[in-house]
Amino acid sequence: MTDSRNARPSITDALTLHNDGRGDEAERAYRQILKSEPQNPDAWHLLGVLLSERGDHDSGIAAIRTALSIREALEYHLNLGSALLDAGRADESLDALMAALHLSPDRADIHFRLGNLFRLQRRPNESVAAYRQAIALQPGFVEALNNLGSLFLEVGQTDAAIAAFTDAIQAAPANAESHCNLGYALDQQDRLGEAAAAYRVALTFQPDFALAWSNLGNTLKGQGHLDQAIAAYRSALTHRPDFPMAHSNVLMAQHYVPECGNADFLAAARDWAERSGGAVPAAAPVVHDDRSRPLRIGYVSSDFNSHPVGYFLESVLRAHDRSAVTAFGYANNGRTDDVTESLRAAADGWRPIVGMDDTAVADLIRRDGIDILVDLSGHTGNNRLTLFARRPAPVQASWLGYFGTTGLPTMDWIIADRHVLPPGEERFFTETVWRLPDSYLCFTPPAEEVAVGPLPALEGGSVTLGAFHNRAKITRPTVALWARILTALPQARLLLKSREFADYGVRQTLRDQFAAHGVAPNRLRMEGKTPRADYFNCLNRIDLALSPIPFGGGTTTAESLWMGVPVVTLRGDRWAGRIGVSFLETLGLADRLVADSPQDYVAKTAALVGDLESLAALRAALRERVRQSPLCDAPAFARALEEAYRSIWEVRTRAP
Repeated sequence: MTDSRNARPSITDALTLHNDGRGDEAERAYRQILKSEPQNPDAWHLLGVLLSERGDHDSGIAAIRTALSIREALEYHLNLGSALLDAGRADESLDALMAALHLSPDRADIHFRLGNLFRLQRRPNESVAAYRQAIALQPGFVEALNNLGSLFLEVGQTDAAIAAFTDAIQAAPANAESHCNLGYALDQQDRLGEAAAAYRVALTFQPDFALAWSNLGNTLKGQGHLDQAIAAYRSALTHRPDFPMAHSNVLMAQHYVPECGNADFLAAARDWAERSGGAVPAAAPVVHDDRSRPLRIGYVSSDFNSHPVGYFLESVLRAHDRSAVTAFGYANNGRTDDVTESLRAAADGWRPIVGMDDTAVADLIRRDGIDILVDLSGHTGNNRLTLFARRPAPVQASWLGYFGTTGLPTMDWIIADRHVLPPGEERFFTETVWRLPDSYLCFTPPAEEVAVGPLPALEGGSVTLGAFHNRAKITRPTVALWARILTALPQARLLLKSREFADYGVRQTLRDQFAAHGVAPNRLRMEGKTPRADYFNCLNRIDLALSPIPFGGGTTTAESLWMGVPVVTLRGDRWAGRIGVSFLETLGLADRLVADSPQDYVAKTAALVGDLESLAALRAALRERVRQSPLCDAPAFARALEEAYRSIWEVRTRAP
């Protein structure tokens, strides 16, 4: 009788072990086969696939190439392409896919894979062509239609994206992913009501679709339905507890909620870190303590484009003293534009990291020898906080793009100022606080050259108040406060402008809220998003700007001041409610424009519009005041920031 324990396994036996997730046993089986059949191409091929799946990319690739040296086969080329791509060797992966295509030019799935690879390589035209060929060969190819639509979104072609997603839905009406993608595209076109409806259709087909719940939450927040938005985010987390972005969305939304406070933000951030931050790793080794060597600073953001982060960083990055710092940008933004190119030109190193996992990015940062890694996103959209949880740099800090604690034990510092984070509030932050001497932000004057216009009220005879904030900021307490002003100033009108106001439902809901306070609809004008130059021209149509509560104006406040428009601001109970205060304190205008109570807010507004000559004089002088202030002194700001970096680095080098 033969001892079955010594019987040589077959390929079928080994593959069964492989498919059952019994990797060690499968590897032994493949190697047993190869010991007796060293020229068995299937065994080499499947061993290579297994090794690659387990992270041993070099050995896996070598094994598949051995299989190909014995026998050329389509599946070998395809799996070699996948293994090379997993190893970060995209160019070689393309060679493997082209070899597969040569063997079978009419296989739709090969063109689909090529489309994915070209997309990863930022070759959009070739990616579109490959996806279209896949769809031509396999009409109704839902995955290709969805990826084509997503690519169109990345390059700003939302109409084409909507068409692709609609075709995907026609091909498979019950495909939840297609409806979710359509919802996202509609949201990008500011068609919020239609977007919410598309997400809800997706959820009827797949009630546990966490991404659809999270995206629905974003759209509901855009519509001003904060409670519903947070409930949607929590539904996403119910179905997928390990969903860091949905959890970040909860944190972000809480800053808009009047009933939430600093203690709530801290508790939620700590909860996020416990769920998503992973085990705290040891600090990366300190490379040097040589003061003569420039510090290597890495900036990480998903917003290196026409976004507040891009605007505020631009002049600082240009002003950095290269004898003090060497600056790298780690760009997680899919959309690029002129601001991206300006930032890239100002940086000493530029690393696109879209689509790279945290392990790969952390390895890249370590290879770059970064001393201080600076997060510019916090819990805002598409953040990479889970990267910071891996501590790829010896020192890590949060700055610019967020307004609260990250909650991460591996985030060492947060850079603020005394206005947004006053003494005594350090207890609400897991990070150590470093305060810059003036504002923690530096305003980059816009590239759009729009002159400050005359005070509209002197020409038109009536006062126009303005608020160019996103809809989520216009909370019910904000509506009540602004309604008091409109009641006190019966000749005044209010101009509201933001992308969400392109949606009729959003406009009507807000009209109804104001009407409940006795404000007639004809006293409100709501406008959607326009090109940036037109946006600045719109600021010339208002006499005085109003900041909302509890989440005040930030970028909109700085831009209004640049255009000569004073901004009345209520000193808030949170960082997000004090950004405008930071600007106005730095400009020396807090006594006229920063209110300490709702009553003071109404009184300051009435006083300003009650003296139009003084308001006109302030308007005429305001841009130059901003230009000559620390808000626009990029060289001085960069020196203060570099001093902060050097100081926090020395704290690290002195640590045991």
